[in-house]
Amino acid sequence: MTLERDESIDFATARLVQLAGRDFTVAPLSLRQILAIADYVPKLSGITAENLSGERLLPLAEVLWHGLRRAHPALTHDEFLDLPITIAELVGALPVVIEQAGGRRVNAAAGEMLAASASTPSTGARSSPTL
Repeated sequence: MTLERDESIDFATARLVQLAGRDFTVAPLSLRQILAIADYVPKLSGITAENLSGERLLPLAEVLWHGLRRAHPALTHDEFLDLPITIAELVGALPVVIEQAGGRRVNAAAGEMLAASASTPSTGARSSPTL
């Protein structure tokens, strides 16, 4: 299995997640990776381990796989899907991937887990990123 990290990335901004009982690095996503997950992210709004369904599981797995690819470029899709990852690990890693894509966490206490910054309606005015 090819779980090695790409040591050429900047780990100062990377975050660790635990999947299948192992530490994985999630580096800031490239634009290519953000584009790869863009259609999946809206399907994951408010997702928790308690409300996860088959309909949401595939998009969740796709987002996480793409999120790992920057730091673990040799990890194949099949290898990722064959890891013994728990549902709790999947749900727990999702906010890290979204944040590394430039999204933000909102009101997690009220049950709404994620919002992508890009989903904010445009008013035509200039804006600054959420910090």
